[in-house]
Amino acid sequence: MPIKDEPKVIFVLQTLVGKLIMDRKTEKDFIATLKDHGLSVTFQRLAIYQALYFSKEHPSADVIHRQIKKRFPMISLGTVYKTLEKFCEVGLIQKVNPTAEVTRYDAATGAHHYMVCMKCQSIRNADNIVEEPKVPEQKGFQVLRRQVFLHGYCPSCKDDSSQS
Repeated sequence: MPIKDEPKVIFVLQTLVGKLIMDRKTEKDFIATLKDHGLSVTFQRLAIYQALYFSKEHPSADVIHRQIKKRFPMISLGTVYKTLEKFCEVGLIQKVNPTAEVTRYDAATGAHHYMVCMKCQSIRNADNIVEEPKVPEQKGFQVLRRQVFLHGYCPSCKDDSSQS
């Protein structure tokens, strides 16, 4: 269901979610990006993006679906997958694939690195890594995006393994 009165969107979502809301610039960028790509602005799309935007966990589509289903009981997992794929296509989010098992998503599309726990598979953003690795041209291969994964153990799993 497209949203007719977009300035009220954030107030409505704040009421629905009961959480902090996206800043004004992010909200306007989100709406403009959808419109620029001929996509309707709907409460479901906003809720899916907001679930990802506020997550520090880099959730899978299934996790986002479970969270959104609380507010939109009729939303299907297929709709969440299709919406996330569309968001990837238009550059609103990016896929995070440190393992082949489950695709995870991230609303932060700027350059940053990830830390992946080899035990629990949690994914966190790596802070304070300033330099981007220099990649020389590879025989005509055009690099479109980079993802750097640091594999190790999160504090919980590291503590668990040291006690064993």
